[in-house]
Amino acid sequence: MLRVIARHLKQGFQLKSVERSENRVRIDLEFQSPDGRDRLHEVKSARELTDVHKIQAALYWNGDGNHEVVLSNGSKDIVLPREYLEKVHREAEATTAFLRDFPDEATIAFRPNPTVCRYCANDQCTFLAGRLAATIVNEVKAMEGGNPSVKEEQ
Repeated sequence: MLRVIARHLKQGFQLKSVERSENRVRIDLEFQSPDGRDRLHEVKSARELTDVHKIQAALYWNGDGNHEVVLSNGSKDIVLPREYLEKVHREAEATTAFLRDFPDEATIAFRPNPTVCRYCANDQCTFLAGRLAATIVNEVKAMEGGNPSVKEEQ
């Protein structure tokens, strides 16, 4: 975080806040640019910045066109374009609506992603396999009028 601060101070930015909470997120750094725009930073210690990191940073955006959202590490800054921020927010809203409106389906719906979970991207994920099997058995028993007895594996 100190490298990001030092790099921006050298470029004429003014540090406004460190680890500030806003809209259910913690903004790592907030700067004001020499031209007066706010710049919100998600700072990662990782050498490589991933798509998951970009999504996390994009969630800082609140629709305000007067600030930039930036993903940073010790060596670089990636300014996220407005189009990307809008896309992530549309997908987040759709996901939230799905979780709220279809909680039963949400417990078994997943998209394997190796950057999020090293297990879910293959067929050896015992947690998801157990959840899926338990859900299917419970649904079949419920349709047959029986009592579901299979419990989810943890």
